[in-house]
Amino acid sequence: MRQNTDRVSKCRDNVEGIGTRKLTRSRREVGAGPAGLILALFLVKSGLTPRIIDKDPTFHTGSRRFGIQSRTFELLQTLGLLPATQAAAMPIPTMRAYKLPGGTIPAKTWDLYPKGRVWPDRPHANGACLGQSALEGIMRAELAWHGVEVERARELVGFTQDADGVVARIRGQDGVSHRRRRGPRCVGSVGDPFAYLSDGTAAGPTRKLLGLTIMARPLAPGGKTFGIGTTGLNFDPVELADEVKVKGFIHEQTRRTDLVFGEFSWLSYFKPNMRMVNKFGEGRVFLVGDAAHVHSPTGGQGMNTSVQDSSNLAWKLALVLKGQAPPVLFETYNTERLPIVAQMLLATSALYTHTVAQVPPSQATETKVVEPEDENASGWLLWRNSALEMYGINYRYSPLVFDNTAIEGTHEEMRARAYEGYEGSGTLRAGDRAPEAPGLLLEGNATSLFGLFDPALHTVLVFLPTKEGALAKLEGVTRVVAAYPAGTVQPFTIYKDRDRSAEGGRGARAVVDVDGHAFAAYLIGDDEFCVVVVRPDGFIGAIVSGVEGMDRYFGNIFKQ
Repeated sequence: MRQNTDRVSKCRDNVEGIGTRKLTRSRREVGAGPAGLILALFLVKSGLTPRIIDKDPTFHTGSRRFGIQSRTFELLQTLGLLPATQAAAMPIPTMRAYKLPGGTIPAKTWDLYPKGRVWPDRPHANGACLGQSALEGIMRAELAWHGVEVERARELVGFTQDADGVVARIRGQDGVSHRRRRGPRCVGSVGDPFAYLSDGTAAGPTRKLLGLTIMARPLAPGGKTFGIGTTGLNFDPVELADEVKVKGFIHEQTRRTDLVFGEFSWLSYFKPNMRMVNKFGEGRVFLVGDAAHVHSPTGGQGMNTSVQDSSNLAWKLALVLKGQAPPVLFETYNTERLPIVAQMLLATSALYTHTVAQVPPSQATETKVVEPEDENASGWLLWRNSALEMYGINYRYSPLVFDNTAIEGTHEEMRARAYEGYEGSGTLRAGDRAPEAPGLLLEGNATSLFGLFDPALHTVLVFLPTKEGALAKLEGVTRVVAAYPAGTVQPFTIYKDRDRSAEGGRGARAVVDVDGHAFAAYLIGDDEFCVVVVRPDGFIGAIVSGVEGMDRYFGNIFKQ
Protein backbone atom coordinates (compact mmCIF):
# COMPACT_ATOMS: atom_id res chain seq x y z
CA MET A 1 0.00 0.00 0.00
CA ARG A 2 1.36 3.38 -0.97
CA GLN A 3 1.58 6.02 1.74
CA ASN A 4 2.48 9.33 0.17
CA THR A 5 0.35 12.45 0.29
CA ASP A 6 -3.10 11.23 1.29
CA ARG A 7 -2.00 9.03 4.13
CA VAL A 8 -3.72 5.86 5.08
CA SER A 9 -6.35 7.03 7.48
CA LYS A 10 -6.45 5.76 11.01
CA CYS A 11 -7.53 7.18 14.31
CA ARG A 12 -5.27 7.66 17.30
CA ASP A 13 -4.84 9.41 20.62
CA ASN A 14 -1.53 10.86 21.83
CA VAL A 15 1.21 8.41 20.89
CA GLU A 16 3.20 7.64 24.00
CA GLY A 17 4.60 4.15 24.31
CA ILE A 18 2.45 1.14 23.50
CA GLY A 19 -1.12 0.58 24.57
CA THR A 20 -4.63 -0.33 23.52
CA ARG A 21 -7.62 1.93 23.85
CA LYS A 22 -11.21 1.97 22.63
CA LEU A 23 -12.12 4.95 20.50
CA THR A 24 -15.43 6.78 20.53
CA ARG A 25 -17.57 7.12 17.41
CA SER A 26 -17.02 10.86 17.22
CA ARG A 27 -13.37 10.34 16.38
CA ARG A 28 -13.47 9.57 12.69
CA GLU A 29 -10.18 9.98 10.89
CA VAL A 30 -8.97 10.29 7.33
CA GLY A 31 -5.74 11.06 5.45
CA ALA A 32 -4.21 14.47 4.94
CA GLY A 33 -4.09 14.86 1.15
CA PRO A 34 -6.93 16.03 -1.14
CA ALA A 35 -8.93 12.80 -0.91
CA GLY A 36 -8.63 12.60 2.86
CA LEU A 37 -9.31 16.28 3.45
CA ILE A 38 -12.43 16.22 1.25
CA LEU A 39 -13.65 13.17 3.14
CA ALA A 40 -13.01 14.97 6.42
CA LEU A 41 -14.93 18.02 5.20
CA PHE A 42 -17.93 15.91 4.23
CA LEU A 43 -17.88 14.28 7.67
CA VAL A 44 -17.62 17.66 9.40
CA LYS A 45 -20.63 18.91 7.42
CA SER A 46 -22.46 15.80 8.63
CA GLY A 47 -21.79 16.67 12.26
CA LEU A 48 -18.95 14.19 12.81
CA THR A 49 -15.50 15.06 14.12
CA PRO A 50 -12.69 13.47 12.11
CA ARG A 51 -9.20 13.12 13.46
CA ILE A 52 -6.50 13.30 10.81
CA ILE A 53 -2.96 11.92 10.88
CA ASP A 54 -0.15 12.18 8.34
CA LYS A 55 3.25 10.55 8.15
CA ASP A 56 5.20 13.63 7.08
CA PRO A 57 6.33 16.11 9.74
CA THR A 58 5.66 19.16 7.54
CA PHE A 59 3.16 20.14 4.89
CA HIS A 60 4.33 19.83 1.30
CA THR A 61 5.04 22.96 -0.70
CA GLY A 62 5.48 21.30 -4.09
CA SER A 63 2.66 21.36 -6.64
CA ARG A 64 2.58 17.69 -7.51
CA ARG A 65 -0.85 18.14 -9.07
CA PHE A 66 -2.36 21.29 -10.41
CA GLY A 67 -5.49 20.60 -12.47
CA ILE A 68 -8.98 21.18 -11.08
CA GLN A 69 -11.74 19.92 -13.35
CA SER A 70 -15.19 21.46 -13.69
CA ARG A 71 -16.89 18.69 -11.71
CA THR A 72 -14.52 19.22 -8.79
CA PHE A 73 -15.43 22.91 -8.71
CA GLU A 74 -19.03 21.82 -8.21
CA LEU A 75 -18.08 19.69 -5.21
CA LEU A 76 -16.05 22.54 -3.76
CA GLN A 77 -19.04 24.84 -4.22
CA THR A 78 -21.25 22.47 -2.26
CA LEU A 79 -18.67 22.44 0.54
CA GLY A 80 -18.45 26.25 0.58
CA LEU A 81 -14.87 26.35 -0.73
CA LEU A 82 -15.53 27.77 -4.20
CA PRO A 83 -14.70 31.47 -3.52
CA ALA A 84 -11.36 30.69 -1.88
CA THR A 85 -10.44 28.17 -4.57
CA GLN A 86 -11.32 30.43 -7.49
CA ALA A 87 -9.41 33.32 -5.92
CA ALA A 88 -6.25 31.21 -5.71
CA ALA A 89 -6.57 29.37 -9.03
CA MET A 90 -5.53 30.56 -12.47
CA PRO A 91 -6.75 29.67 -15.97
CA ILE A 92 -5.16 26.73 -17.73
CA PRO A 93 -2.25 28.32 -19.61
CA THR A 94 -1.96 28.45 -23.36
CA MET A 95 0.65 26.04 -24.72
CA ARG A 96 3.43 27.17 -27.03
CA ALA A 97 6.19 25.32 -28.86
CA TYR A 98 9.39 27.09 -29.90
CA LYS A 99 11.61 26.57 -32.89
CA LEU A 100 15.14 25.30 -32.40
CA PRO A 101 17.92 26.25 -32.38
CA GLY A 102 17.43 29.43 -30.45
CA GLY A 103 14.18 28.61 -28.69
CA THR A 104 12.80 32.15 -28.91
CA ILE A 105 10.58 32.04 -32.01
CA PRO A 106 7.13 30.49 -31.43
CA ALA A 107 6.39 27.53 -33.70
CA LYS A 108 2.85 26.80 -32.58
CA THR A 109 0.36 28.03 -29.99
CA TRP A 110 -2.67 26.05 -28.87
CA ASP A 111 -5.02 25.42 -25.96
CA LEU A 112 -4.25 22.43 -23.79
CA TYR A 113 -8.01 22.09 -23.31
CA PRO A 114 -10.61 23.59 -25.64
CA LYS A 115 -12.34 26.55 -24.04
CA GLY A 116 -15.80 25.58 -22.84
CA ARG A 117 -18.99 27.59 -22.82
CA VAL A 118 -20.93 28.39 -19.66
CA TRP A 119 -24.44 26.93 -19.67
CA PRO A 120 -27.14 27.30 -17.01
CA ASP A 121 -26.75 23.65 -16.04
CA ARG A 122 -22.92 23.79 -16.25
CA PRO A 123 -21.65 26.97 -14.60
CA HIS A 124 -18.01 25.89 -14.45
CA ALA A 125 -17.17 25.63 -18.13
CA ASN A 126 -13.42 25.30 -17.77
CA GLY A 127 -10.97 23.73 -15.40
CA ALA A 128 -8.22 25.73 -13.74
CA CYS A 129 -4.71 25.40 -12.36
CA LEU A 130 -4.06 25.33 -8.64
CA GLY A 131 -1.19 23.51 -6.98
CA GLN A 132 -2.14 20.61 -4.76
CA SER A 133 -0.39 22.18 -1.79
CA ALA A 134 -2.43 25.38 -2.17
CA LEU A 135 -5.70 23.46 -2.44
CA GLU A 136 -4.80 21.42 0.61
CA GLY A 137 -4.14 24.66 2.50
CA ILE A 138 -7.63 25.92 1.67
CA MET A 139 -9.16 22.66 2.87
CA ARG A 140 -7.12 22.63 6.07
CA ALA A 141 -8.18 26.20 6.82
CA GLU A 142 -11.84 25.21 6.51
CA LEU A 143 -11.31 22.20 8.75
CA ALA A 144 -9.46 24.35 11.30
CA TRP A 145 -12.47 26.68 11.40
CA HIS A 146 -14.44 23.61 12.50
CA GLY A 147 -11.81 22.76 15.11
CA VAL A 148 -10.12 19.96 13.16
CA GLU A 149 -6.33 19.99 12.71
CA VAL A 150 -3.97 17.60 10.92
CA GLU A 151 -1.63 15.73 13.29
CA ARG A 152 1.81 15.50 11.70
CA ALA A 153 4.49 12.80 12.00
CA ARG A 154 1.97 10.07 12.72
CA GLU A 155 2.45 6.96 10.57
CA LEU A 156 0.22 3.93 10.21
CA VAL A 157 2.50 0.88 10.35
CA GLY A 158 -0.13 -1.85 10.39
CA PHE A 159 -3.62 -2.86 11.39
CA THR A 160 -5.78 -5.88 12.09
CA GLN A 161 -9.55 -6.12 12.01
CA ASP A 162 -12.26 -8.43 13.25
CA ALA A 163 -16.03 -8.36 13.69
CA ASP A 164 -15.78 -5.87 16.55
CA GLY A 165 -13.47 -3.28 15.04
CA VAL A 166 -9.95 -2.49 13.90
CA VAL A 167 -6.66 -2.32 15.82
CA ALA A 168 -4.27 0.18 14.23
CA ARG A 169 -0.52 0.35 14.91
CA ILE A 170 0.60 3.96 14.61
CA ARG A 171 4.15 5.22 14.97
CA GLY A 172 4.70 8.68 16.40
CA GLN A 173 7.77 10.48 17.65
CA ASP A 174 7.52 8.61 20.94
CA GLY A 175 7.13 5.10 19.56
CA VAL A 176 4.33 2.83 18.42
CA SER A 177 0.83 2.74 19.85
CA HIS A 178 -1.96 0.24 19.30
CA ARG A 179 -5.34 1.88 18.94
CA ARG A 180 -8.58 -0.03 18.69
CA ARG A 181 -11.73 1.41 17.26
CA ARG A 182 -15.15 -0.05 16.73
CA GLY A 183 -17.32 0.51 13.73
CA PRO A 184 -16.42 1.07 10.08
CA ARG A 185 -13.04 2.42 9.13
CA CYS A 186 -11.87 4.62 6.33
CA VAL A 187 -8.44 4.48 4.74
CA GLY A 188 -7.18 7.18 2.42
CA SER A 189 -3.87 7.31 0.59
CA VAL A 190 -2.84 9.65 -2.20
CA GLY A 191 0.61 9.89 -3.68
CA ASP A 192 2.10 10.81 -7.06
CA PRO A 193 4.09 7.89 -8.48
CA PHE A 194 4.42 9.49 -11.87
CA ALA A 195 5.73 12.51 -13.76
CA TYR A 196 9.03 14.34 -13.57
CA LEU A 197 8.41 17.70 -11.97
CA SER A 198 10.24 20.43 -10.14
CA ASP A 199 9.14 23.76 -8.72
CA GLY A 200 11.62 26.59 -9.03
CA THR A 201 11.93 30.25 -9.91
CA ALA A 202 13.19 31.48 -13.26
CA ALA A 203 13.83 34.86 -14.83
CA GLY A 204 11.77 33.85 -17.86
CA PRO A 205 9.39 31.00 -18.82
CA THR A 206 10.12 28.44 -21.50
CA ARG A 207 7.58 26.10 -23.06
CA LYS A 208 9.21 23.71 -25.51
CA LEU A 209 8.13 20.68 -27.49
CA LEU A 210 11.29 18.66 -28.11
CA GLY A 211 12.31 15.06 -28.41
CA LEU A 212 12.43 15.51 -24.66
CA THR A 213 9.49 17.65 -23.65
CA ILE A 214 10.21 20.39 -21.12
CA MET A 215 7.21 22.40 -19.99
CA ALA A 216 7.10 25.36 -17.62
CA ARG A 217 3.97 26.98 -16.24
CA PRO A 218 3.45 29.73 -13.64
CA LEU A 219 2.15 28.50 -10.31
CA ALA A 220 0.25 31.68 -9.45
CA PRO A 221 -1.19 34.59 -11.45
CA GLY A 222 1.57 37.11 -12.11
CA GLY A 223 4.06 35.08 -10.14
CA LYS A 224 7.68 34.24 -10.89
CA THR A 225 7.51 30.69 -9.60
CA PHE A 226 7.10 28.03 -12.26
CA GLY A 227 6.44 24.34 -12.36
CA ILE A 228 8.82 22.60 -14.78
CA GLY A 229 7.87 19.21 -16.14
CA THR A 230 10.02 16.91 -18.29
CA THR A 231 8.79 13.83 -20.15
CA GLY A 232 10.47 11.50 -22.59
CA LEU A 233 12.72 8.46 -22.88
CA ASN A 234 16.14 9.88 -23.62
CA PHE A 235 17.32 10.99 -20.19
CA ASP A 236 17.97 9.62 -16.72
CA PRO A 237 15.23 10.94 -14.39
CA VAL A 238 17.26 10.05 -11.30
CA GLU A 239 19.89 12.60 -12.24
CA LEU A 240 17.21 15.28 -12.48
CA ALA A 241 16.63 15.05 -8.75
CA ASP A 242 19.82 17.11 -8.44
CA GLU A 243 19.40 20.89 -8.73
CA VAL A 244 22.64 21.52 -10.61
CA LYS A 245 21.93 18.77 -13.11
CA VAL A 246 18.39 20.04 -13.69
CA LYS A 247 19.68 23.48 -14.64
CA GLY A 248 22.33 22.01 -16.90
CA PHE A 249 19.84 19.68 -18.53
CA ILE A 250 17.40 22.48 -19.36
CA HIS A 251 20.14 24.74 -20.70
CA GLU A 252 21.54 21.93 -22.83
CA GLN A 253 18.23 20.77 -24.26
CA THR A 254 16.70 24.19 -24.90
CA ARG A 255 19.98 25.97 -25.73
CA ARG A 256 18.56 28.89 -23.75
CA THR A 257 21.51 29.72 -21.54
CA ASP A 258 19.90 33.09 -20.79
CA LEU A 259 17.44 31.41 -18.46
CA VAL A 260 18.40 32.12 -14.85
CA PHE A 261 17.02 29.93 -12.08
CA GLY A 262 16.53 30.87 -8.48
CA GLU A 263 15.89 28.56 -5.55
CA PHE A 264 14.03 25.31 -6.14
CA SER A 265 11.28 24.79 -3.58
CA TRP A 266 10.59 21.19 -4.58
CA LEU A 267 12.54 18.81 -6.80
CA SER A 268 11.95 15.12 -7.40
CA TYR A 269 11.07 12.51 -9.99
CA PHE A 270 8.38 9.86 -10.10
CA LYS A 271 8.21 6.65 -12.06
CA PRO A 272 5.01 6.14 -14.07
CA ASN A 273 3.00 3.33 -12.52
CA MET A 274 -0.56 2.87 -13.76
CA ARG A 275 -2.56 0.38 -11.73
CA MET A 276 -5.58 -0.07 -9.47
CA VAL A 277 -6.89 -2.42 -6.82
CA ASN A 278 -9.49 -5.07 -7.59
CA LYS A 279 -11.78 -3.77 -4.85
CA PHE A 280 -12.04 -0.54 -2.88
CA GLY A 281 -12.68 -2.01 0.52
CA GLU A 282 -12.33 -5.08 2.70
CA GLY A 283 -14.37 -5.55 5.84
CA ARG A 284 -14.14 -2.33 7.83
CA VAL A 285 -11.31 -0.83 5.79
CA PHE A 286 -11.82 1.28 2.66
CA LEU A 287 -9.46 2.84 0.14
CA VAL A 288 -9.77 6.28 -1.44
CA GLY A 289 -7.47 8.09 -3.83
CA ASP A 290 -4.18 6.56 -4.86
CA ALA A 291 -4.44 3.85 -2.25
CA ALA A 292 -6.95 2.46 -4.75
CA HIS A 293 -5.57 3.74 -8.06
CA VAL A 294 -2.39 5.32 -9.38
CA HIS A 295 -2.00 6.66 -12.88
CA SER A 296 -0.27 9.17 -15.10
CA PRO A 297 -0.75 12.92 -14.62
CA THR A 298 -1.94 13.38 -18.19
CA GLY A 299 -5.51 14.55 -18.41
CA GLY A 300 -5.58 16.00 -14.91
CA GLN A 301 -7.76 13.22 -13.51
CA GLY A 302 -5.85 12.01 -10.45
CA MET A 303 -6.74 14.50 -7.73
CA ASN A 304 -10.19 15.01 -9.22
CA THR A 305 -10.94 11.29 -9.22
CA SER A 306 -9.67 11.01 -5.65
CA VAL A 307 -12.05 13.65 -4.30
CA GLN A 308 -14.93 11.91 -6.08
CA ASP A 309 -13.95 8.69 -4.31
CA SER A 310 -14.22 10.58 -1.05
CA SER A 311 -17.56 12.23 -1.79
CA ASN A 312 -19.04 8.87 -2.75
CA LEU A 313 -17.87 7.17 0.43
CA ALA A 314 -18.38 10.05 2.87
CA TRP A 315 -22.18 10.31 2.91
CA LYS A 316 -22.51 6.54 3.25
CA LEU A 317 -19.96 6.52 6.05
CA ALA A 318 -21.80 9.30 7.88
CA LEU A 319 -25.17 7.51 7.72
CA VAL A 320 -23.70 4.23 8.97
CA LEU A 321 -21.76 5.90 11.79
CA LYS A 322 -24.94 7.62 12.95
CA GLY A 323 -26.81 4.31 12.92
CA GLN A 324 -29.16 5.51 10.18
CA ALA A 325 -28.02 3.06 7.50
CA PRO A 326 -26.81 -0.56 7.60
CA PRO A 327 -23.14 -1.40 6.87
CA VAL A 328 -24.23 -3.21 3.71
CA LEU A 329 -24.49 0.27 2.16
CA PHE A 330 -20.69 0.27 1.95
CA GLU A 331 -20.83 -2.40 -0.76
CA THR A 332 -22.09 0.22 -3.19
CA TYR A 333 -18.88 2.22 -2.79
CA ASN A 334 -16.92 -0.49 -4.58
CA THR A 335 -19.76 -1.20 -7.01
CA GLU A 336 -20.03 2.42 -8.07
CA ARG A 337 -16.40 3.54 -8.16
CA LEU A 338 -14.61 0.53 -9.65
CA PRO A 339 -15.94 0.80 -13.25
CA ILE A 340 -15.30 4.55 -13.37
CA VAL A 341 -11.71 4.33 -12.20
CA ALA A 342 -10.96 1.39 -14.51
CA GLN A 343 -12.13 3.34 -17.55
CA MET A 344 -10.37 6.51 -16.40
CA LEU A 345 -7.10 4.58 -16.15
CA LEU A 346 -7.47 3.37 -19.73
CA ALA A 347 -8.10 6.92 -20.96
CA THR A 348 -5.25 8.58 -19.07
CA SER A 349 -2.82 5.77 -19.88
CA ALA A 350 -3.53 6.27 -23.58
CA LEU A 351 -2.94 10.01 -23.19
CA TYR A 352 0.30 9.33 -21.34
CA THR A 353 1.52 7.00 -24.08
CA HIS A 354 1.03 9.76 -26.65
CA THR A 355 2.61 12.37 -24.39
CA VAL A 356 5.89 10.57 -23.76
CA ALA A 357 6.22 8.90 -27.15
CA GLN A 358 9.70 9.92 -28.25
CA VAL A 359 12.53 8.89 -30.53
CA PRO A 360 13.99 5.53 -29.40
CA PRO A 361 17.31 5.97 -27.55
CA SER A 362 19.19 4.24 -30.37
CA GLN A 363 18.03 6.98 -32.75
CA ALA A 364 18.37 9.87 -30.33
CA THR A 365 21.50 11.37 -31.81
CA GLU A 366 19.90 14.79 -31.77
CA THR A 367 16.79 16.41 -30.41
CA LYS A 368 13.75 16.07 -32.62
CA VAL A 369 11.83 19.29 -33.19
CA VAL A 370 8.04 19.16 -33.38
CA GLU A 371 6.86 20.89 -36.51
CA PRO A 372 4.01 23.41 -36.11
CA GLU A 373 1.74 21.54 -38.50
CA ASP A 374 2.32 18.15 -36.86
CA GLU A 375 -0.94 17.84 -34.90
CA ASN A 376 -0.24 14.28 -33.72
CA ALA A 377 3.42 14.57 -32.81
CA SER A 378 2.93 14.96 -29.10
CA GLY A 379 0.44 14.03 -26.46
CA TRP A 380 0.46 17.63 -25.25
CA LEU A 381 -1.72 18.29 -28.31
CA LEU A 382 -4.12 15.48 -27.51
CA TRP A 383 -5.69 16.51 -24.22
CA ARG A 384 -8.97 17.09 -25.98
CA ASN A 385 -11.42 14.65 -24.51
CA SER A 386 -14.74 15.85 -23.13
CA ALA A 387 -14.73 12.99 -20.63
CA LEU A 388 -11.86 14.71 -18.82
CA GLU A 389 -14.28 17.36 -17.57
CA MET A 390 -15.98 14.53 -15.64
CA TYR A 391 -19.49 15.65 -16.54
CA GLY A 392 -20.24 12.24 -18.01
CA ILE A 393 -19.36 10.22 -14.91
CA ASN A 394 -22.49 8.39 -13.81
CA TYR A 395 -23.84 5.55 -11.69
CA ARG A 396 -26.74 4.42 -13.89
CA TYR A 397 -25.60 0.82 -13.40
CA SER A 398 -25.66 1.05 -9.59
CA PRO A 399 -28.20 -1.08 -7.68
CA LEU A 400 -28.59 1.87 -5.33
CA VAL A 401 -30.25 4.22 -7.84
CA PHE A 402 -33.86 3.94 -9.03
CA ASP A 403 -35.58 5.41 -12.07
CA ASN A 404 -39.20 5.11 -13.18
CA THR A 405 -38.03 5.81 -16.71
CA ALA A 406 -36.94 2.91 -18.86
CA ILE A 407 -33.15 2.64 -18.77
CA GLU A 408 -31.37 2.20 -22.09
CA GLY A 409 -28.94 -0.70 -22.35
CA THR A 410 -27.99 -3.74 -20.32
CA HIS A 411 -26.21 -3.58 -16.99
CA GLU A 412 -22.85 -4.30 -18.63
CA GLU A 413 -23.46 -1.71 -21.34
CA MET A 414 -24.17 0.91 -18.68
CA ARG A 415 -21.04 -0.06 -16.73
CA ALA A 416 -19.03 0.38 -19.91
CA ARG A 417 -20.17 4.03 -20.08
CA ALA A 418 -19.58 4.83 -16.40
CA TYR A 419 -16.76 7.26 -17.17
CA GLU A 420 -17.59 8.54 -20.64
CA GLY A 421 -21.30 8.97 -19.97
CA TYR A 422 -24.05 9.85 -22.38
CA GLU A 423 -23.05 13.22 -23.78
CA GLY A 424 -25.38 14.35 -26.55
CA SER A 425 -28.01 11.70 -25.85
CA GLY A 426 -30.53 14.23 -24.53
CA THR A 427 -31.34 12.01 -21.56
CA LEU A 428 -31.17 12.42 -17.79
CA ARG A 429 -31.42 9.35 -15.61
CA ALA A 430 -30.93 8.30 -12.02
CA GLY A 431 -27.20 7.94 -11.47
CA ASP A 432 -26.30 10.98 -13.58
CA ARG A 433 -24.75 14.18 -12.29
CA ALA A 434 -27.42 16.52 -10.90
CA PRO A 435 -27.48 19.62 -13.16
CA GLU A 436 -27.30 23.17 -11.85
CA ALA A 437 -30.19 25.60 -12.37
CA PRO A 438 -29.80 29.33 -11.63
CA GLY A 439 -32.57 31.92 -11.47
CA LEU A 440 -34.48 30.43 -8.52
CA LEU A 441 -36.32 32.25 -5.76
CA LEU A 442 -36.43 30.79 -2.27
CA GLU A 443 -38.46 32.81 0.21
CA GLY A 444 -37.84 35.89 -1.92
CA ASN A 445 -34.07 35.38 -2.17
CA ALA A 446 -32.21 34.54 -5.37
CA THR A 447 -30.51 31.15 -5.37
CA SER A 448 -29.75 28.12 -7.53
CA LEU A 449 -30.01 24.36 -7.17
CA PHE A 450 -26.35 24.15 -6.18
CA GLY A 451 -27.20 26.66 -3.48
CA LEU A 452 -29.84 24.25 -2.17
CA PHE A 453 -27.81 21.04 -2.28
CA ASP A 454 -26.22 20.00 1.01
CA PRO A 455 -23.23 17.62 1.41
CA ALA A 456 -24.85 16.18 4.53
CA LEU A 457 -28.38 15.67 3.20
CA HIS A 458 -30.36 14.06 0.44
CA THR A 459 -32.29 16.75 -1.42
CA VAL A 460 -35.79 15.93 -2.68
CA LEU A 461 -36.97 18.17 -5.54
CA VAL A 462 -40.70 17.95 -6.20
CA PHE A 463 -41.48 19.47 -9.60
CA LEU A 464 -45.10 20.60 -9.41
CA PRO A 465 -47.24 20.83 -12.57
CA THR A 466 -50.24 23.07 -13.07
CA LYS A 467 -52.77 20.24 -13.39
CA GLU A 468 -55.31 19.31 -10.73
CA GLY A 469 -54.40 16.80 -8.05
CA ALA A 470 -50.75 17.75 -7.90
CA LEU A 471 -51.00 19.27 -4.42
CA ALA A 472 -52.39 16.04 -3.00
CA LYS A 473 -49.46 14.09 -4.45
CA LEU A 474 -47.08 16.71 -3.05
CA GLU A 475 -48.51 16.28 0.44
CA GLY A 476 -48.04 12.53 0.13
CA VAL A 477 -44.39 13.01 -0.71
CA THR A 478 -43.72 15.39 2.18
CA ARG A 479 -45.43 13.01 4.64
CA VAL A 480 -43.11 10.23 3.54
CA VAL A 481 -40.05 12.49 3.83
CA ALA A 482 -41.05 13.43 7.37
CA ALA A 483 -40.96 9.75 8.31
CA TYR A 484 -37.33 9.30 7.27
CA PRO A 485 -34.58 9.64 9.92
CA ALA A 486 -34.29 13.20 11.19
CA GLY A 487 -31.61 15.32 9.60
CA THR A 488 -31.15 13.16 6.51
CA VAL A 489 -33.50 14.58 3.84
CA GLN A 490 -34.50 18.12 2.84
CA PRO A 491 -37.53 18.58 0.52
CA PHE A 492 -38.20 21.46 -1.89
CA THR A 493 -41.20 22.14 -4.09
CA ILE A 494 -40.26 23.60 -7.48
CA TYR A 495 -42.93 25.86 -8.98
CA LYS A 496 -42.75 27.30 -12.45
CA ASP A 497 -45.52 29.80 -11.74
CA ARG A 498 -44.60 32.52 -9.25
CA ASP A 499 -48.27 33.04 -8.34
CA ARG A 500 -48.80 29.38 -7.50
CA SER A 501 -45.87 29.40 -5.11
CA ALA A 502 -48.11 31.28 -2.71
CA GLU A 503 -49.82 27.93 -2.13
CA GLY A 504 -46.73 26.94 -0.17
CA GLY A 505 -44.59 23.86 -0.19
CA ARG A 506 -47.06 21.72 1.80
CA GLY A 507 -44.31 20.46 4.09
CA ALA A 508 -41.47 21.42 1.75
CA ARG A 509 -39.82 24.77 1.14
CA ALA A 510 -41.29 26.49 -1.92
CA VAL A 511 -38.92 27.46 -4.75
CA VAL A 512 -39.86 29.41 -7.88
CA ASP A 513 -38.09 28.45 -11.10
CA VAL A 514 -38.26 32.00 -12.45
CA ASP A 515 -36.33 31.41 -15.68
CA GLY A 516 -37.39 27.80 -16.19
CA HIS A 517 -33.83 26.48 -15.95
CA ALA A 518 -34.64 23.78 -13.39
CA PHE A 519 -37.55 22.32 -15.38
CA ALA A 520 -35.42 22.45 -18.54
CA ALA A 521 -32.28 20.91 -17.04
CA TYR A 522 -34.22 18.01 -15.52
CA LEU A 523 -36.35 17.55 -18.66
CA ILE A 524 -39.62 18.05 -16.77
CA GLY A 525 -42.76 18.80 -18.78
CA ASP A 526 -45.18 21.53 -17.67
CA ASP A 527 -47.87 18.94 -16.86
CA GLU A 528 -45.58 16.36 -15.31
CA PHE A 529 -45.40 15.59 -11.59
CA CYS A 530 -41.87 14.40 -10.92
CA VAL A 531 -39.72 13.78 -7.85
CA VAL A 532 -35.93 13.93 -8.20
CA VAL A 533 -33.77 12.78 -5.30
CA VAL A 534 -30.24 14.23 -5.28
CA ARG A 535 -27.62 12.48 -3.18
CA PRO A 536 -25.19 14.37 -0.92
CA ASP A 537 -22.41 13.76 -3.48
CA GLY A 538 -24.33 15.60 -6.21
CA PHE A 539 -25.57 12.61 -8.19
CA ILE A 540 -29.21 11.79 -8.85
CA GLY A 541 -30.31 8.90 -6.67
CA ALA A 542 -33.84 8.58 -8.00
CA ILE A 543 -36.25 9.97 -10.58
CA VAL A 544 -39.75 8.85 -9.63
CA SER A 545 -43.38 9.81 -9.97
CA GLY A 546 -44.46 9.48 -6.35
CA VAL A 547 -44.04 7.97 -2.91
CA GLU A 548 -43.73 4.37 -4.07
CA GLY A 549 -40.57 5.11 -6.00
CA MET A 550 -39.17 7.19 -3.15
CA ASP A 551 -39.71 4.36 -0.67
CA ARG A 552 -38.02 1.95 -3.03
CA TYR A 553 -34.95 4.19 -3.26
CA PHE A 554 -34.64 5.15 0.41
CA GLY A 555 -35.51 1.60 1.45
CA ASN A 556 -32.11 0.58 0.09
CA ILE A 557 -30.37 3.24 2.17
CA PHE A 558 -31.93 3.73 5.57
CA LYS A 559 -31.77 1.13 8.31
CA GLN A 560 -34.96 -0.90 8.43
